[in-house]
Amino acid sequence: MTLRSVDLGEAELTSCDREPIQSPGAIQPHGVMLVINRADLAIKHFAGDTQFLLGVERHRMAQLTLFSLFMDRDLLPILERLRVRANLVAPSIVLGLNTRAGSLPLDATLHAIGDVAIIELEPSRRSTLAYGDALAEAKNMIAALHRSSELEAFCKIAAAEVRGATGFDRVMVYQFLHDGSGKVLTEDKAEGVEAFVGLHYPASDIPRQARALYKRNWLRMIPNVNYAPAPLEPPLPSSSALDMSDCVLRSVSPIHLQYLRNMGVAASMSISIVIGDELWGLIACHHYTERYIAADLRIACEMFGQIFSLQLESKIDAVASKSRAAARRVQQGLISRLVQTGDVVADLIHDSPSLFDLVHADGVAVLVGDVLRTAGGVPPDDFIRQLAIWLKESEQPMLATFELGAAYPAAKRHAKQASGLLALSISRQSGDYVFWFRQEAVQLVTWAGNPGKTAIAPPGESLTPRASFDAWKEERRGQSRPWEPVEIEAAQAFRVWLLETVLHQLELANKEREATLAHQSMLMCELDHRVKNALAKIQALIQQTKIGAGSVDEFALALESRIRALAHAHNLMAATHWQGANLGELIEGEIAPYRTASNVTVRGDDVTLTPQAASSLTLVIHELSTNAAKYGALSTPEGRLAIEWRRDALSGALILNWTERGGPRVSPPSRAGFGSVVIKRSLAHELTGSATLSFEPEGVVCVLSLPAQCVLEKASKTDRA
Repeated sequence: MTLRSVDLGEAELTSCDREPIQSPGAIQPHGVMLVINRADLAIKHFAGDTQFLLGVERHRMAQLTLFSLFMDRDLLPILERLRVRANLVAPSIVLGLNTRAGSLPLDATLHAIGDVAIIELEPSRRSTLAYGDALAEAKNMIAALHRSSELEAFCKIAAAEVRGATGFDRVMVYQFLHDGSGKVLTEDKAEGVEAFVGLHYPASDIPRQARALYKRNWLRMIPNVNYAPAPLEPPLPSSSALDMSDCVLRSVSPIHLQYLRNMGVAASMSISIVIGDELWGLIACHHYTERYIAADLRIACEMFGQIFSLQLESKIDAVASKSRAAARRVQQGLISRLVQTGDVVADLIHDSPSLFDLVHADGVAVLVGDVLRTAGGVPPDDFIRQLAIWLKESEQPMLATFELGAAYPAAKRHAKQASGLLALSISRQSGDYVFWFRQEAVQLVTWAGNPGKTAIAPPGESLTPRASFDAWKEERRGQSRPWEPVEIEAAQAFRVWLLETVLHQLELANKEREATLAHQSMLMCELDHRVKNALAKIQALIQQTKIGAGSVDEFALALESRIRALAHAHNLMAATHWQGANLGELIEGEIAPYRTASNVTVRGDDVTLTPQAASSLTLVIHELSTNAAKYGALSTPEGRLAIEWRRDALSGALILNWTERGGPRVSPPSRAGFGSVVIKRSLAHELTGSATLSFEPEGVVCVLSLPAQCVLEKASKTDRA
């Protein structure tokens, strides 16, 4: 919008939402504005009736400085503020100034941006309330707020206090709603003034840039909507327009002025309600004749608006805190159950607490992989699956909407069950989702005039806001009850926890189950292998024992002893959960039946053999022991047996020496018996080891060699005698 169009009170239809209301190039004429160079305090631009307020003709203003205008004692508080080295100097008020030539006492509002200072001057007006003490007036107004803890009554008190202090015909508490529109929550009004409570106003009534200024300025006043703007002199080019965002006298959009005239309003004031960093609403004041509010009372109203905002935020937070605490209890209940379950989908919906307890909805659906579970009022399954695909393709891990059909047109035909949607992705890659659905809530909204006619303009003519504010009712369809911020927070927290905790634990549990199944499968294969090996050994024992036996009794006795030797090896391995068997314990078990106090010496490292090596070596030691007891050193009291083993330093192979001495004289056998066959074949065929038997006259010597892979571990040296 150009400066000329502002001066003429015009606005272009296409520029309404882009109108530069922060730099209109003009002020409201009930005051004077001075644009000052902070370095030398020279007046660069001015606006307003300088002759009336300052006693200085307009043509002389460009030659003056602040020193030319004000007495030294009055200039001092202004200089203190302007000499601050900060780039930005926040707006502040100085009351009761006197100029050198003027006859009126003035109130000044000043602020600075960079090298430029802006001083706004108005005739001093004093409030008759609280003896003109702004702080005392604000304290009185704030004290009244403690009379109620209920939100609506709290707002009603605020409206009454502002009206009581300012005398406006109507004071409303106006809240911005979730869709950007506004609603009059409550009001305090003079007798005979039309009631506005419950009326809705479209979002376009307060454009985006106007809302930004409401957040920046706590108070905005228009004493007379029929004023003629006073332009800056000399005028600034549009390319270097002066930012007047913090100016009290800033001229108002001609569209807004016409809007107020169409309502019949002659003067207005608004106090911002800011919660957090968001514009929650306004305390809007209307008067049907001109009304000027004294600077000290404006200070009190601004302070009241700030305290009211803080207390309102506290009340809203208190309600939200209760909801958050309830949501945390539900989440803890879900946590304690889900970490123990294998069916997350079913548990989230059907058990208590459930997703219905976390977020209030009419229907819930959980889609994990191909499994879809639903409860309550939900749209058809195929629609839910298509909805999940749309969410995934549009990369929306979370969506909260009270009008799903506007974002996803395919949902319009299911508006009855799914006008509202709160959806959460519960996996990082796949299209797994939790859905909360809300049904259509048909509303009858009463607007202050037809919201579809917020502004009209015949072709080629200037924009005119809607002229009628008669109540206009609209039936709203396709929308649900909005999702509360606390509900969205609870859903987000649940999603984070679900992703980081439950699904992670379920993933670990699944991996553990898979590992357990794999281990069980391996054990079954190992068991099958061992059973087959045991049966093969027994079959070989039977065959070979039968060949060497002279009678049935001899066969049975020999077979029994050999099976007992295998059983001993198996017992040793079972004690280590089939990890292996200790070589020393294995040998001790086999020679124990033949051992006396000093006839056997056993010496070697503490070595653990693999299960296969233990089984094979057991049979070898058994054969050597039984032969020594029958024919060798262990068959006579004078005989001695020495068993020693060691690890080869280079290859790591296990070398075992079996040496018999002091028994009957030995001569080489004429043929290889079963014992020799077992000794040599067991080591050579099953373990790729070797056995060397020497039949020396002094006694049998056997050297056994097992490869390094037959040994599991090596420990300290032990001696057994």
